[in-house]
Amino acid sequence: MLRVLLPLSMYSVTYELAHGRPYSKLEELLLKAVNDFDGPAGCTFSDLGKIFLVHERLLTEGLVTLIQEGWVAMVQQGNEVHYLITKEGRLTIESGRRPSNLRVHTRHAKIVRERLTGQLARSSDLQLVTGPNAVRASGSRSWKKHQLTPRMQRTKINGGETEHLLPRSRTRQEWIRWIDSVARLNTDLYYLPVLVDPERDEVMGLPHQWRSLKPLVLEEVTERYEEFAEDAGFQEKPNEVVQAAAAMNEQRSSHSATAPPVDNTFAEASIRCADYALTGDEGRQLAEQVLAECSGNVLIVAARLDVQKASAARELLTSLRRRGVNADLLWSSAQVEGAAEAEAEAKPIVAVDEINHLLGAARGGPGSGKVVFNRTPSPAATDLVLATTERGPVAVMGADVLCASAERSRLSPAVRFSDPAALASVARLCAGWWEEIPGDEGTLPSHRWKHLAERWAGEAALSLDLDPGKSPVPSHDCPEGQCVSTVSLLIGLQSADLREELAAGQGRRFLVADSGCTREALAVKITENTPAQATGLYRAVGGVDGWQLLEWTAGAWKLTEVAWLAKSPERGRVTASDDRWLVEDRAEDAPALSFSVSGHAAVRAWQRICSVR
Repeated sequence: MLRVLLPLSMYSVTYELAHGRPYSKLEELLLKAVNDFDGPAGCTFSDLGKIFLVHERLLTEGLVTLIQEGWVAMVQQGNEVHYLITKEGRLTIESGRRPSNLRVHTRHAKIVRERLTGQLARSSDLQLVTGPNAVRASGSRSWKKHQLTPRMQRTKINGGETEHLLPRSRTRQEWIRWIDSVARLNTDLYYLPVLVDPERDEVMGLPHQWRSLKPLVLEEVTERYEEFAEDAGFQEKPNEVVQAAAAMNEQRSSHSATAPPVDNTFAEASIRCADYALTGDEGRQLAEQVLAECSGNVLIVAARLDVQKASAARELLTSLRRRGVNADLLWSSAQVEGAAEAEAEAKPIVAVDEINHLLGAARGGPGSGKVVFNRTPSPAATDLVLATTERGPVAVMGADVLCASAERSRLSPAVRFSDPAALASVARLCAGWWEEIPGDEGTLPSHRWKHLAERWAGEAALSLDLDPGKSPVPSHDCPEGQCVSTVSLLIGLQSADLREELAAGQGRRFLVADSGCTREALAVKITENTPAQATGLYRAVGGVDGWQLLEWTAGAWKLTEVAWLAKSPERGRVTASDDRWLVEDRAEDAPALSFSVSGHAAVRAWQRICSVR
């Protein structure tokens, strides 16, 4: 058993919390209606129903809100309840302002980032130690030789990445209104002490949300075992600070393993079956529908942009500008011109100047819209379209949503969603990516999408739906007319944790597609240790060399081809088990969004893959 230190970076996040809400127009009119009834008797629920002619639930919720604020009082008169205006309610009406109990206050939170893969956590959820305290009283002179080797090169984080970790009160229904700034406090001061037993493959002290670090920690400790073990003073006589911290972290980790934290996804939204596309061609059609409806502003994030895609993007930006739409394009690339490692590995080299020239051409010609794009490639590895429309904001995510040559037979899932809370989170994250662009290139789009995120978060707070990810949504292709389908947005290695969960709990139907593996290698991995008594198992496997469908029959796997899917994802991974699909990018050391789809939409997708009934 060895004691090692996991290196951390500490950040301070300044943000605004809001609770309460500006009242809806219905509640404003409801308050005035109660005030307009003369006499001490006030009005009854029936009286208000005759005035507004809306569902009783809306009237009830409006009255409850006004009563809680102290603007309306209830009086029992005989068998009926009467509603009367209070002094405070009358003063509110006389002020001439729209009633509101919205309150905003500034908060600060400390967030830590582990330096192996870049995962985040609240510092208050971990028992940390400083380097000097870690070696005090142990006879060791330096704590750095006890630390694991930092691998994460990216040191910046943006406010959007931290949103799901920022403390807020659920009972007061607080929401994040604005994330102001993220300041890095230090990099070489704080550590998380963990206990490692390479012989038993055990790592103790990691928080539950960082459990994916276990293989990396075991690998390095095994390689450097003698180096870590030679300092007997630190290993055999650790000070009380390290002992207490390791014990506390292990206790918290054990507890959270059985009760995972609530904030285990970046955002959630309800979707219809028609909002989930399986192939690149279908995903592109979803994006085209959104772009055709957009008015006002659109944000396009394009990963791995090359000259061919930049030419198509120029045509798109030109058409948007002619329609009077303000278009912000944030593009990234895996390789840039002049990268020696790209040449060594025979990878394509992106001509940054040529891309900028093509995109810049979209700014000329007639049209009242404005086009903004980054001239320095962004680190973001996500493809999405986020637009404002007359029906409200909407987004489409997927690897081929902007690819004009998307292949009909390639598995490349995409999803469309319009929940304002989820879109606010996405807008904040993208605004943070714009802030990472050098100079002032990203100033305008960053402010634009931060302010839109603020507006959408407020709209979500006004919504009567307290759990948008679980609400039935009308669907023409569901036999019951309604279905419950959910898209969960995942940031960073949240997707890796979900992938492991899906692989560990393979159901009757399981699919895996990986652009970096052959189908034979994937098939061997997911079909080993199949119980002989199992029945009705299906495994769909997609690799760089095509697809196979495996069916467990008479104690053996029978292989067939998947006719309508000829190709696996061009990049990234797709994992599906029964009623949940996970779609993720293969980006390493880059900020990326992944998504998973669960519910009726996921079941319908399975029926298309292997005709399972």
